[in-house]
Amino acid sequence: MGKRLIIGMILAVAVAATPLLAQDNNDRGRQILEALRDRIVEEIEGVEAAEETTQPGEATLIDFEAIRSRDGRTPVTLDNQYEQSHGVRFGKGVSVHRCSGAYDEFSTSLCPYPRGASGERAAMFDVQTGGAAMNIDFREPVDSISVRINPSGGSERSQFLAQAVGLDANGARIAADSISLAYNQNNLNWPYSLTLEGDGPIARVQIAVTTQAASLATARTQSQPVRFFIDDLAFSRRVEPRTPPVAAALAAQDGPPRVGRAVVVQSPRVGPAQSSLRLYPAAVRKRLAIDWDAVDAALTDQDALGLSAVAPNGAGQGFVDRAELPLLLPRAGTASGLQIFGNVDTVNAVWRDDGRDYSVYGSRLATVIRKADGASGVQSAITFSGTEDELTASFSLFGASYTLTQHCIGGASSDPACYDRAALGEIAESLVVVVGDAGRARP
Repeated sequence: MGKRLIIGMILAVAVAATPLLAQDNNDRGRQILEALRDRIVEEIEGVEAAEETTQPGEATLIDFEAIRSRDGRTPVTLDNQYEQSHGVRFGKGVSVHRCSGAYDEFSTSLCPYPRGASGERAAMFDVQTGGAAMNIDFREPVDSISVRINPSGGSERSQFLAQAVGLDANGARIAADSISLAYNQNNLNWPYSLTLEGDGPIARVQIAVTTQAASLATARTQSQPVRFFIDDLAFSRRVEPRTPPVAAALAAQDGPPRVGRAVVVQSPRVGPAQSSLRLYPAAVRKRLAIDWDAVDAALTDQDALGLSAVAPNGAGQGFVDRAELPLLLPRAGTASGLQIFGNVDTVNAVWRDDGRDYSVYGSRLATVIRKADGASGVQSAITFSGTEDELTASFSLFGASYTLTQHCIGGASSDPACYDRAALGEIAESLVVVVGDAGRARP
């Protein structure tokens, strides 16, 4: 039997009684009919799902305003409406109510406060159906939680104790907070709140409100769990700082490119090489092997960090796609006028940032010279050199060699900060790895 047919049959039975209710002018009967219809529709068709989405690391707030019935008054059972959008699931006994300061005998009860902590809705926990404590589970454990809380009723002299306990994924208690409450129906600012900061990630929080005994002698008989309201459930997940891929790769460098795996492209024993390398008769030019697995790992890390490079101007993308080595380019939003040119083995990128000109030259060709007796084979991650007009940082990455140059227009007298080696090193570490069509073919 279809959903619409079920609704139609039930409503038909209810509507059949309408003439009698109209004849009797029974307002109470009409209210019962409206409440019955709304509840049937809500049970079969569900409720409006929460629409907000959040990203890891952002502070998240659930104010329950997205959960509402069709008539805006009927309470709505809360369980998994925020599971997909926020990774939060509520246990048994929780429902969302409209705060109006009124009592509705046909809808269990509405929120007795004139408004919620924010907006007009709040979530109520009922001990009759949920047990002694409200359970809130987080699909991805969180590091901090706060929530506004209020008793659901009582005399103006009523005293309560609200408690929150944070549990880790194994059910171990790792955080707790408590506060004494006094019921006041006219509370507009919801002054009570609970806050949890865990010794580790919190996977579940349990919240309970009990009557507060006047003395220790009466604590056993007077301390009973009672229903309550919460609003503005806020939580955050700590995002561990991650090192950009280029900075991480530079930190892991233990020397120059491994030329032993390279392919010889010129040798003193080959005629043309004798002239091009005549100054170094013992020199050999090699084409370095690129560690494409390391490049792929860097690209994956960049995607996770949301890093992207500046788009090149003009024909620059063609040189990107032609290059058979990874390019290092400035991060999007930090440069202008990016120009790229080169060939399959060498690429040069130039741009302007903060009034200075920069260039990165990358090459997978190395001229290997016989090491002089006693020379050290140790090379640091970044080697700096400078002239009157520029500062240069040279380093190896993924098997290729790169030179980052900062052009100091006017020399040290007009721009002394341009010769700050640490600052240029930070620029090198912030560069973004880019691979074109030829690079994706792993040549």
